[in-house]
Amino acid sequence: CITHNGLPALAGFAIQSPQFLAYKTLITQEMLKKGYLAGTSVYVCTEHTPDILDRFFEALSPVFGLIQECEQGRDVMPLLNGPLCHAGFKRLN
Repeated sequence: CITHNGLPALAGFAIQSPQFLAYKTLITQEMLKKGYLAGTSVYVCTEHTPDILDRFFEALSPVFGLIQECEQGRDVMPLLNGPLCHAGFKRLN
């Protein structure tokens, strides 16, 4: 299950799963490979044209496919190339 939150200019989503941090890490990792700095927050601006948004969501779609596979039993951990991201402000402590 995916929930969304935030404001139109700073929307976000969360994957309701015990593996949430692994999935957030996977999203960032896979989107970086495609040239996007992405996570579970989306900072939009007037320069984001429909074409830019379409390309972003086309790049994100297969990552959601991987997450679906993991929710159906595939182990997410071997897919990660580094450590799990931190939750909230934990990285600052």
